[in-house]
This record gives sequence, C-alpha cells and structure tokens, in this order.
Amino acid sequence: MSDLDISHARIGLIGASFYFFYTIVQLPAGYLSDLFGARRVVFAGGLISAFSNIVFSFGSGLWHLAPSQCLNGLGQGCGFSPIVKIIDQHFSFRQRGRALGLVMTSTAVFTVAAFFLAGYIGQTFGWRAVFWSAPLVFIPVLIVFKIVIKTSSIDTPSKTDETDSNSFAPIKNRSFVRINRQVFSREMCLLGLGFFCLCYITYSNLIWLPSFLFESYDMSLVQAGFFAALYPLAGIISRPLGGYVSDVIFKGGKKKTILIGFLVILISTFLLSRMEDLTINVYLIILIGFFDNLIGLLFFAWMLDLVPKNSSGSGAGALQFFGHTGTILSIYFSGITVDFFHSYRPLFMILSAISILGIISIWLIPESGEKSV
Repeated sequence: MSDLDISHARIGLIGASFYFFYTIVQLPAGYLSDLFGARRVVFAGGLISAFSNIVFSFGSGLWHLAPSQCLNGLGQGCGFSPIVKIIDQHFSFRQRGRALGLVMTSTAVFTVAAFFLAGYIGQTFGWRAVFWSAPLVFIPVLIVFKIVIKTSSIDTPSKTDETDSNSFAPIKNRSFVRINRQVFSREMCLLGLGFFCLCYITYSNLIWLPSFLFESYDMSLVQAGFFAALYPLAGIISRPLGGYVSDVIFKGGKKKTILIGFLVILISTFLLSRMEDLTINVYLIILIGFFDNLIGLLFFAWMLDLVPKNSSGSGAGALQFFGHTGTILSIYFSGITVDFFHSYRPLFMILSAISILGIISIWLIPESGEKSV
C-alpha cells in the first residue's frame, strides 16, 4: 500500500481477483479430478500458481497485480478439491474427520509460517521478495507430492489415478454437465451457505487482521504479523481436535460441533467490535481462530457423507465454490467498509451478522449416517 500508494479498497480488489478465479475453477477442478485423477490436477495447478507468484513480484500497479493474482487463483483453485478426493479414496467414514483434520493442520502451520516469513522478508527485503521466494518452497514440494501420493489403499472407484494410458477414456461416457444431482441437493446447498458464511468470516480475518493491528495499535509490521498469526496458529490444535470430536465423541456427526463453533464466533466477533483493549482483543482473535479452524474441515467431512463416492471431487468443488464466493465478497467489501467508516469496528459487527446466517443454514440440515455409494 505504501510503496504503490494503493487504497484499502484496491488491495481488497486485488485479493478478490485471486479468489474470484479460485472460486470459479472449483467445479471444473473437482470434476477433472474425478475424470483424470486428483494428482494430475494438483500438480498442474501448483505449477501455474508458482509462475504467477513470480509474475506478481514484478507488479507496478493495479492492472498488473490483479491479473497475476487471477492466474494465481486459477492455479491454487486446483488444489483443495482434488486433495479431498484423495482423502475420500484412502479413508473410511469413521476416519475422514481425523484425516481431514491432520491434512488441514498443515494449512494452519504454513499459514502461520507465511505470516512470520512474509512480515520478516517484507520488512527486510521489501514486499516483492515475499512473492518470488514462495515458489522456491512450492515447486520442490510439488515434486515430492507427485512422487509420494499413490493410488487408494481402500478402493479406487475411478481408475483415473492408476495409469496415464486410460486418462481420456472416461470422457466417452461422461459429460461435464452430467454432475450427479446429489452434488446440488437441498442439503448440499444449505451446507454450501454455511460454508459461505464461514469463509466470509475466515478471510475477512486472515486478510485484514494484520492491517487492523498495524493501523489501530501503532505496531511494527513484524509485530502485527505475529499477533495476526495467532489466528491460524490456533488451528494447529483445533483442526485435528475438530476431526476427533466429530469421529469419536459424536460418532461421525458434524452438526453439533459446527453450531457450537458458529455460536462462539458470533459472540467473539461482537465483543471484538466493542473492545478497545489490545490484550482482550488478542484473546478474542485466538478464540475466533480456534473455533473457525475447528469447524472448517467438518464441512468437507459432512459433504463426503452427502454425495456419492465417485463424485467426491465434484462435491468438494461445489462446496468450495459456495464458500469462496463468500471469500471474494468478504475481501472486497471489507476493504470498502474500512475505507467508508475509517474504522475496523463495523467490519467485526458484520461478521457477527454473518455468523447468525451460518447458524440458521446449518440448523436446517438433517444429519444422517454414512453415504450411499
């Protein structure tokens, strides 16, 4: 912002451009993972993302930065839905919550690392260095992923992850528009609305908490990054705990845990909008982050109960599409809100209202047992 003289609203637009393309690619990415195999989709998307980060580092204005983030969103959007499909292929009904919890803990760990490293590298070497250093880590990890991830240990309903030779065979029998109707059932739409609300809350906090702390409490960039990192840091504990609570305590049920999480977020964001004391606000940030991370993975574990096994990639893509529509709106409109009110307090009030909508949508979903195949 200071280097290129960009407003909060334009920063929000750049972030929203990333998530716009991240969102629209979810359905195709999920479907293509069902069609060609999840590993190929993840690897191709990763290479696109690595390249776009390098391009972003040379940006000089809005019309350079936004398109490169569009490309980055396209690549990043090829990641999560296929990974959910890989989990569905390797783990049973009573294991998926814990498996998702462990896998998504890596997101929490490296988001924390990103806050620390981005703050340090940005303050020491400039913001551009943050974006060209990321691919130096990302590309080797992609190569390891491609080598290590193998075919399903339980079953492989789709042969697309086994060999390259038959990767185009399913096209003869399946059309892109013929996604199973259960992917867009009433229950899935309500679940998607709930995930929309959670993503709105999550990314408003992840994107704007560093700026809130930096601007409201006269912190250094490194200090603001440290305190903001407490939000995803809480997920290192709560993400595997969420899977355990779902699989063990509630015997595979997700609804009660998600409702409790939304209720705590509702109360905490309301208090955050009213409190001025830094210490209290830091505790509230940790509390919101803990329950945000606790329930996020359960949406995908629940989704796997609602859609047929051979459509798990498409189901994950649909849920991601619903959710990250909220992400796009949150990043952009949060920036506009801060510019309009010259304060972050109204932003947190909006997050409280969004929590109420999330509670209503989840309350309306009947919860059943294992999915049919």
